[in-house]
Amino acid sequence: MTWKGRLQDASFRGVPFKVEEESAGTGRRVETHEYPNRDKPYTEDLGKITFRPSITAYVVGDDCFDQRDRLIEALNKPGPGTLVHPTYGELKVCVDGEVRVSTSKSEGRIVRFDLKFVEAGELSYPTSG
Repeated sequence: MTWKGRLQDASFRGVPFKVEEESAGTGRRVETHEYPNRDKPYTEDLGKITFRPSITAYVVGDDCFDQRDRLIEALNKPGPGTLVHPTYGELKVCVDGEVRVSTSKSEGRIVRFDLKFVEAGELSYPTSG
């Protein structure tokens, strides 16, 4: 299957939107310990980083303001929701801070969103070892 054929239609809490760009970091959480009179540090691996996808999204059409309002309502609901990410699929996420919403007279019929999400995860307490 081609890469384009693998893309999924994006939505958050069932409200669809188009995706212009998406990005997400990956890697490990580490803590580097440096001690007096030692030339070599000790780096401790604390596990994978939390998945935080960012999406440059838009809604388009004569009803773009109605679409905007539905998406804003979904984004403002408290707690985790289901994000259908175009390349990662279905994810349980929370909105991560402020969402930027913009329109431009020169573009017309389009509303853009700068979306940031964070993996919802689950409540669990640290264990030793």
